[in-house]
Amino acid sequence: MQIVAKVFDIEISMRDVERECLRMKTDINKESLHLALERLIDRCLIYANAKESGFDVSDAEYDNALLDLLDQDEPLGLTSEAIQDLSADELEYLLKRLLIIRKYMQSISSDHEHVTSQKLREFYDEQKDIFMRSKCVRCSHILIRHGNNAEQRIQEIRSQIKNADDFNHISISCSDCPSHAACGDLGWFHKGKMISEIDEVAFSLEIGEISLPFKSSYGYHILMLNDRREASHIPFDDIKESLYERLMLIEKEFVLSKHIAELREQFADKISILNMDIIA
Repeated sequence: MQIVAKVFDIEISMRDVERECLRMKTDINKESLHLALERLIDRCLIYANAKESGFDVSDAEYDNALLDLLDQDEPLGLTSEAIQDLSADELEYLLKRLLIIRKYMQSISSDHEHVTSQKLREFYDEQKDIFMRSKCVRCSHILIRHGNNAEQRIQEIRSQIKNADDFNHISISCSDCPSHAACGDLGWFHKGKMISEIDEVAFSLEIGEISLPFKSSYGYHILMLNDRREASHIPFDDIKESLYERLMLIEKEFVLSKHIAELREQFADKISILNMDIIA
């Protein structure tokens, strides 16, 4: 077994590096091997520091984690083939190491949770223009699919429509769109959700206006604009929970990255690269 690096007394083999590439879901090449080795070094530093700090896993915690592992499609982020290549001892070591690292990382992040309500509100106010609801419309739709004198039929249908009641009635009886059962109601949509031909017409209409017939690859269409919502800021109360989760994630990633950088500096002499080809 080729050992390519050591962190304290933890050996990292070429097999470990290749396995990490599989976990990263990337092709095995110089760049991915280098990145995989860096990730493994970081993980070993965290693990060693966690063990030194007294973190461990009980038999019950391990047994429960092992049961959870059996229900996962890709346990430990590995394919079933890669898992089968692991010995029982390797699987136990990797799983226990993962659990210890998770405990340690949780303790670090919980010690640095600074996302207060005030900070949340300040972030929202500073970045308010990011939190926008795009302009959207609600339309009803009549479709006549290509064939069987479709163009003539759509023109005749349009000539019969004088108002919304006419539109709704004719949509139910004549439209080839699945929405015909709901009087052609397409619901609310923003630009880009529908085909470009519908988008262009829908966003050019006034409320209550009924379009002239127009053509797409699906057939011939008539639209009626029922309502419109202009672009608007998302209220703070509507977004604060998801915003809190997002900021907490950013905070945790920042704290972890900073901690790893500190560990690398503190224990630089404990990291030995034995195969320089990987980082060349």
